[in-house]
Amino acid sequence: MSERRYLQNVEEAVNYLYSLPEEEEVTGIDIALEPPDDGAESDVDDPSEDAVDVGVENVRLLGAKLLAQPPHIQFTNRNTCTEPSSSWSAPIIDEQEELQTAENDIEPTQPKKKKQKRSKPVYEWKRCEFESCDNGDSMKLPETHKPSIVNKWADEGLTPADIFKHFWNKEVMELVKRETNRYHQVKFGRELNVTIEELYQVLGIFLLSGYTPVPNRRLFWSKQADTRNLAVIQCGMTLNRFEEIVRSMHFVDNSKKPPDDRIFKIRPLFDHFNKIFKDAAHPLPMTWAIDEAMEPYYGRHGFKQFIKGKPVRFGYKFWCLCSHEGLLVNFRLYEGKDSGFEEGMTIGESVVSAMAKGTVPTGSNGFIDNFFTTLPLLKAFKEADIGLTGTIRKDKVRSVPLSNIKKKERGAAELFQEKEKQIAICLWNDNSDVRMATNKSDSASLSMSKCKRWSKKKKEVVVLPQPNIVKQYNKGMGGVDLFDQFRGKYRVSFRKRVWYYPLFRFLLNGSIVNGWILYKKIHMVTELEFLREIVNVLLKPSEKPRRYMPLTSPEDVRYDRRDHYVVMGDTQRRCGVCKKNVKPKCSKCDVALHIQCFVEYHTKK
Repeated sequence: MSERRYLQNVEEAVNYLYSLPEEEEVTGIDIALEPPDDGAESDVDDPSEDAVDVGVENVRLLGAKLLAQPPHIQFTNRNTCTEPSSSWSAPIIDEQEELQTAENDIEPTQPKKKKQKRSKPVYEWKRCEFESCDNGDSMKLPETHKPSIVNKWADEGLTPADIFKHFWNKEVMELVKRETNRYHQVKFGRELNVTIEELYQVLGIFLLSGYTPVPNRRLFWSKQADTRNLAVIQCGMTLNRFEEIVRSMHFVDNSKKPPDDRIFKIRPLFDHFNKIFKDAAHPLPMTWAIDEAMEPYYGRHGFKQFIKGKPVRFGYKFWCLCSHEGLLVNFRLYEGKDSGFEEGMTIGESVVSAMAKGTVPTGSNGFIDNFFTTLPLLKAFKEADIGLTGTIRKDKVRSVPLSNIKKKERGAAELFQEKEKQIAICLWNDNSDVRMATNKSDSASLSMSKCKRWSKKKKEVVVLPQPNIVKQYNKGMGGVDLFDQFRGKYRVSFRKRVWYYPLFRFLLNGSIVNGWILYKKIHMVTELEFLREIVNVLLKPSEKPRRYMPLTSPEDVRYDRRDHYVVMGDTQRRCGVCKKNVKPKCSKCDVALHIQCFVEYHTKK
């Protein structure tokens, strides 16, 4: 069968094809569009520009006047390869090729795959009674954490500067030196030739700005006595050299950018300090906490976060694992909710599992807040023999038959345990209701103690019953907050426009805090004393001070009128009379002078 018909549009052709009886062996439609006549409109009633593919299902998007001339439509039987009409010179298309082309042209929109929700486990809860109330505090203070490296440092008599160089060791400084020189050569086309000694001086100037801030870092080199800093000037680092090094400071080769690493610019330093912080804390603390820490940043970047109510509201967010003393053991930058989190887990569960896995020892006690705490997470840590305690949100304990404890007197508490006694939920009425969840089952944690609170009604301090699990949480949870507090006291005040500079600053200040906490176990010093000793060593006076170029000479030499000759100097200097740049100088006075200024300079007025 080969029939040629004139129809107005594709919709009529499709409808006609469906109206044919089954006996007709029609397996395809060939359509030819002729160009419009001169002056005819061909773009009237165009389909919407939002419609990308116009298939059979979207045929109604075609306007009534889209085609100025009727299309030539021919019905053919592909099995007999019937030739089309001679008036249309079109190639015969194989049916398989046509079907493949149609599949390529019209891609059906597939619905997005929904994340599979994990099945919620069913827990059976039983109301329990607390152990007898003790008059004193039945909970022991967290064990003092003393890593083995502290004894080694004490035996070797290391100073604060030596501890700082333990974190910023030769390996990482060689990396910074190599990549800084490479970047400067590629960017500016000339050698920088920065040395490790110069990089230590740059770090020293950064740290100095933490406790001696100035509005502009150039003021450190000012000639005015109110802002100039002798430590910076005497170390031999000039302003121009400092600016040149800071401008080109890099930590990775830009030409080797991995396709899926969004923080490759700072990745080598992250890997180095995560490893060296963990090694310095060995054996790892038995009491630890995971919480968020903010590094201020006010530029534009996709990682920047805003957290209302925090001391630092704008900046980069880090997940930190710290000991109860504030020692940073492990950290991770938050790169967004779709960056490296385990499927089937909440962000909080994924963060705690990833940071604690292979890091915290068996039998240790961890503390987290309600962003991280879930019942499956507590159960998983119970199976790994790791204690975990945290506040928990109300919507995560809906299966627990908790009462409205706010209506009860202050100090009232309730305790529920799972049937297998792997998880316990505690509700305590303080100024507001406090919900705690833990996987501990020992009597010390599930007993009562006492605390002191101010009573507005009685206008005096009163003693209230308090669950021991709440007291343990208050003492063990503050590690990350302590680290944040220590890091913010003397934070580097210099700014830089590149987005990864605040991440570098986080590592620099974090290494100072870790070094000070460990050094305190050898010699009791304040953080400021520890920091100042490091800066004074890094910025020690140069053994080769800058050559002083005099503008004047002693009067008995200047006016003796003997052996004063004009010679050409090596570099330009300031003229002793007019103060303009000049190369000629007096051979005896060693003062740069123009030829016209030579006589005036040597004539006594």
